[in-house]
Amino acid sequence: MIKFFRKIRYDLMNQNKTTKYFKYAIGEIILVVIGILMALQINNWNINRQNRNNEQEILKDLKVEFQENFYDAERIFVGNEDIYKAMSKIQEITQSGQYNSRQLDSLLYFAFDWFDYTPKPGASNNLINSGNLNLIQNRDLRKLLTIWSGVDDELDDDEKLAIQFSQDILIPFLAEKYPISNLEMFDNQAAFYSSKNGLNLIKNEVPRIPFDEKSLLNNLNFQSLISAKKMHARHNAMECIDVINTSSSILELIEKELIYD
Repeated sequence: MIKFFRKIRYDLMNQNKTTKYFKYAIGEIILVVIGILMALQINNWNINRQNRNNEQEILKDLKVEFQENFYDAERIFVGNEDIYKAMSKIQEITQSGQYNSRQLDSLLYFAFDWFDYTPKPGASNNLINSGNLNLIQNRDLRKLLTIWSGVDDELDDDEKLAIQFSQDILIPFLAEKYPISNLEMFDNQAAFYSSKNGLNLIKNEVPRIPFDEKSLLNNLNFQSLISAKKMHARHNAMECIDVINTSSSILELIEKELIYD
């Protein structure tokens, strides 16, 4: 093909047809430019197609991550809501004086308990750290993914503070003022893990140890710790709502962008 064009130019020059030669040369240049533009367009199309394929794979990974975050935040919300209700009930029975020993034991189990939010930041972290966030076409989704780490960290940090409070302050206090062995009958984790993992964990029924309940309930330090536990639970539940709502919004946007065969 190149030899063919060269022959045409050579013949025109030999025939002193300068005008026709220049017209032909310009036409040839135009054809070359069109060819280059077409090649660039095809290359851009291939790149865009690859980017969209990559985006779909990223969206699938993000969907898995945020489903896990959503479910875990819901679990934490329900757990903290139960703690809040139990601490409120302890405050209520302290004022009324109407309670029984088993009821108090069941409520104090929630004072002993805590919940640890476990985020799954793999896909979103990889996306941002790799600089590939621009592969996500949806602007609203990009914005939520950008602010997600802050929303996620707020709950994670608050849960760590709540756990530290329980481990370092509340539980040591209860260990001195109350027989924690009375809580064993309310621990359902053994049955859960036995059924889930096939373990043979035998629930040990420890006889209840009597103690001075009124003295504990009227202890001002105990009441302060119960209030602190309650406030931790309330604040964590509110942070869970933020995580749940943000995760839900991200999942809705992901679902709109996913292409199913």
